[in-house]
Amino acid sequence: MRVIQTHISWVFIASPFVFKVKKPVNLGFLDFSTLEKRHYFCQREIELNRRLCPEIYLDAVPIYEAASSFSFKPRGKTVEYAVQMRELPHDYFLIELLEKNLVGEKEINRVISTLHRFYQAESPTAEIEQWGTPEKLKISTDENFTQVEPFVGKTISSAAFEAIRHYTNQFYKLNENLFRQRIQQHRILDCHGDLHLDHVHLTPEATTIFDCIEFNDRFRFIDIANDLAFLAMNFDFEGRADLGNLFLRNAARELGDAGMLRIANFYKGYRAVVRGKVESIQATEKETTNRQEHEKQAARYFRLALRYTIASSEPLVIVVMGRVGTGKSTIAKRLAGELDWPVFSSDEIRKTLAGVPLAQRTPPDLRAKIYSAQKTQRTY
Repeated sequence: MRVIQTHISWVFIASPFVFKVKKPVNLGFLDFSTLEKRHYFCQREIELNRRLCPEIYLDAVPIYEAASSFSFKPRGKTVEYAVQMRELPHDYFLIELLEKNLVGEKEINRVISTLHRFYQAESPTAEIEQWGTPEKLKISTDENFTQVEPFVGKTISSAAFEAIRHYTNQFYKLNENLFRQRIQQHRILDCHGDLHLDHVHLTPEATTIFDCIEFNDRFRFIDIANDLAFLAMNFDFEGRADLGNLFLRNAARELGDAGMLRIANFYKGYRAVVRGKVESIQATEKETTNRQEHEKQAARYFRLALRYTIASSEPLVIVVMGRVGTGKSTIAKRLAGELDWPVFSSDEIRKTLAGVPLAQRTPPDLRAKIYSAQKTQRTY
């Protein structure tokens, strides 16, 4: 039996089944602190996920304790509940297919078609649509920043934190009409809420999307652009922005929703902050055995969020210019560290093209040659 641990659950893989047990935690945005609440959310998880994959989610099963041992057999006291699911073949999770370079437009379109049918089956209501307003959305983003604040200086720099927070709040102010339009177009639905690469499974026969948010309705009562942005951000994080952009473009076309492309970058930034927060929380848990890996992943997610803040999702080059000795290299390296971007030094490229060792000063007889207009053109 294999055990996978997240910040809110333990997952026990006992082929051909998987059992998911919720941790007795209260993180503010979720509350599993009592047995009754965990039982309720087990049932809720099954109910909600059966919208997309009824064949996977089987039952909420009680766990009994008797004679200092635990069992599913009905004897002794009920001490816990687990969500029982059918196990999915490991090799077909989207993250696995991506690592094997087996994800292309065909696979992307299969995911989109499944989600399109899912969204079409959901009905907008006033209760759900209120969560598309800037005022309601700000509850979630403000909560995020409050929960990320303890990690400033650890997994995110103070400058990055303030830049992302400022961008988020300014986006609300400058795009209030856009948020209202999304509501008027009925784009706010009861969505999946946790749509990332680990939660999509593609066999030749079936497309399975599972593990939606059950613990907090406002994380599901969202714009479909917000839902889709999570998966697009995930592709970006894995170094496949081409697939992320393809996913959003094709989704916008199939769903008849070109407007989602105007707001997707904002939601990708929000999703990256959420993942950075989750990884930061996991790094602090007592049971964590790979603390440094969680911290590293958190920092990467926060850098990605900063990239969305500064550069949107479009290709961008930042050029740092100035006189000799004014700190161009220092500034460039600091920016690169925050954004997780490569640095290209014109001096280093110029020397490399001329065959001059990087650590060696350029000989006077070569300076005029390597700084000629022709060599400068080639350098840039």
